[in-house]
Amino acid sequence: MRRPFAALGFLAIALTGMDAGAVSDRPIEDARYACDSFLKGVSEDGRRRDTRRAEVARFWLISFLTGAYEADEVLEFADDGATAEQQLVEKVVDYCVEHEDYSIHAAAVRTGTFPKPLPPVPGMGFDPRSYSCAAYMDGRDQRGDARDQSEAAEFWAFAFVQGNVSARYHPRLVISVSDKRKIVRALEKSCARNPSRTMLDQTAEIASRVRPEYLNRR
Repeated sequence: MRRPFAALGFLAIALTGMDAGAVSDRPIEDARYACDSFLKGVSEDGRRRDTRRAEVARFWLISFLTGAYEADEVLEFADDGATAEQQLVEKVVDYCVEHEDYSIHAAAVRTGTFPKPLPPVPGMGFDPRSYSCAAYMDGRDQRGDARDQSEAAEFWAFAFVQGNVSARYHPRLVISVSDKRKIVRALEKSCARNPSRTMLDQTAEIASRVRPEYLNRR
């Protein structure tokens, strides 16, 4: 049964202030983060911990759908990123209000069946269309903002692959966080060979080669 939900004043807040520590949130990377938790995080009276996790979930949603839309050849980026992000989150909230026990992965899959242009910058100022493999490789060996960007790039790439594989094989296929290291290793090797390529192009190439049987190998 649909329940009343608090006004979503939080939705207008941009993700550019999110720090790298939040990007390592394992439950969200593993798609086990529940709709109920997301609703708590985007409510106006949400606790700080819930709010931060919801920010990470939004970053994950945009990254996941970028990969899914790329696989379905419907990927477009909006001119007004803030509006596009708010509309996306509102759709997820509508779904989650009706399915509080479902995962954020299920919400993303459902939202992805109605493709619309996505925010070009999903968070931390990270733009996969212009962020290069060279910047990623360089940032891994630094501290501060450059390191934060490289960690955000790894999180983005993993979520992108999750969405891409979900679209190509089965909507309920979930790539576990235990496989993230394989994706990151592939990103490291391919970026070392192609430093001038963008994160979007290089990750799309990696994702196209990922097969469920590859992920199942240990």
